[in-house]
Parts: sequence; structure tokens; C-alpha cells
Amino acid sequence: MRRLLVPLVPLLVLLAVPATGHAYTLGVSDQQASTFTNPLFAPLKFKAARYITPYDVMDSPSDLAAAQAANQRVLVTFERSHRAGRERHLPSVAEYKREITKFHQAFPTVKEISVWNEVNRCQSSSRLAGQPTCGKEQRLASYFKAVRQVFNSPGTHIVALDVLDEQNVTKTVSTIKKFKRFAGSKATILGFHNYSDTNRFSTTRTRRVLGAWRGKVWLTETGGLVKLGRSFPRSTSRAAKALGCMFTLAKSNSRIQRLYVYQFNPAFSASDDFDAGLINPDGSKRPGYAVVQAKKARSCHK
Repeated sequence: MRRLLVPLVPLLVLLAVPATGHAYTLGVSDQQASTFTNPLFAPLKFKAARYITPYDVMDSPSDLAAAQAANQRVLVTFERSHRAGRERHLPSVAEYKREITKFHQAFPTVKEISVWNEVNRCQSSSRLAGQPTCGKEQRLASYFKAVRQVFNSPGTHIVALDVLDEQNVTKTVSTIKKFKRFAGSKATILGFHNYSDTNRFSTTRTRRVLGAWRGKVWLTETGGLVKLGRSFPRSTSRAAKALGCMFTLAKSNSRIQRLYVYQFNPAFSASDDFDAGLINPDGSKRPGYAVVQAKKARSCHK
């Protein structure tokens, strides 16, 4: 989904607890430092955090202005460069490995890594948002193998592939199957963003992805859409219902071990196309806040 291009902030403050049995770990995916100091954040009792950063973050000093030593567990997800002129650049395997090695040397205690964010959200000639990884499953498998070589200490978890469901999930399933052929059996964790099922009150796409990937699944990004362009006009009540469906989907299969809610804060401005925040711009709670606090599941039917 839409990204907030902000500096790498000290999000590394939450301890992820491994899921067991049918339980799953509830976390948050959010790019704003203010999230973790907001008095409304602690009552939600998130146990994990996810942070998205450019693969070449160590070559961009401005992106590290607020960085602190990583002394707690957090899922760090790499993605495209944010540097001007390099947003569409797909790094070679050697370049990717060199950059993530720099990151590992700077943050040696980070033990949860996602290879690349939303690999199937394509860029186009008219749209910069997205990733330069579409249709590059073999390259992505090589990135995964590079991550395994660099982040190789005991207790490390690697999200091998991170995909968006989209309204038509057939292409997503195809991406998963192609990646598996190149990555091999060491790829055991899939990151999945099931916004379409969650907000269309459906289970079909999630079931199809679970059928295509037989290992562990982390819902690395999902949430109730308050607003998304013309597809989802602004509605906090609809978003709250979607969050209930989100919890039902997370409980639907024992292989789903993590759920990261995107996100705590609202959109920066009323003109933004994307908003999935749990609070309003004035800091008050939205209906979805109570759903997340209570972890209240509801039927995935309108």
C-alpha cells in the first residue's frame, strides 16, 4: 500500500513473541515515530513491530537521522531505493547483498528480515509507487539466498517473499509458485498483505494463497481501509467491520503466525488517497481502535 517516506525512526522498541499452535502474534506496521509515544498506543498491547526501509538505506544519511541501535526485535522489511533517480532501479544480487551487509553490520541484533516489500505491486511508466521487482521471481530468490548468507545467526527469521493480494489474486498465486521453484525448500515464511479479503469481507484470496504456500504465513500488513481512492470512500464504520474480519482471517489457519496491523496513525492530510489509521487527525479514537483493543473478530460477510 501507500508508503510514508520518513527517516528510519527508533521503532525498535517492541519484543516479538513467537506464535504457538493456533495463536498468532499481534503487531503493528507503522512508519511514524509518534506512534510509539502516543498514550493510546500502549493499551493496544502490540507484541511486534514492522518497519520498512530502502535496501540501500546505509548509503542515505538523511534516512538515518533518527536511527538508534537496534537492541530489540523488529521485523525490518527492505524495499526499493528512495533516492532520487533510483526509485525504479532493480539492484544486482551483488549490490543488494553489499547493501544489506552494511545494514547488518550497523544493526547486528536485528534478527527478523523481510527480503523485499510487496514484490508484486508493479510500477509503470506513469506510476512510481510500487516496486521494480514485478515478474523478477528468480532475482528475488537470489535476494533471499543472500539474506540467508548475511543474516545467519541463531534465532533469525526470514520472510522469503512478501506479496499483496490485489482484487484478482490469481497473479499473486502465480508469483508465489514461480518464486518457490527458484527459492527451494529453505523459503519457509511468506509475508502476505490481504487487504482485499479484509475489506471486501471475503476469505477466498487468503485461502488460495494458503493453498499455494504450504509453510508459515505472516500477515505482514493488513488493516481496515478508512479510505482508498474511489474504491473505498471514507467510512470509519466500514473500516471497523473490516478489522473484525481481519481477526477472523488471522485465526482461520494455524499456519498464520503473525498479524501486523497497518496502521495506528491516520493519513497526513484529508487529500491523501490512503487512510487506514486507528485514530483521527485530532488524536481521538476511531471505531476500529476498540476492535483492535478487544481483538474482536466478526464474520467476513457484509
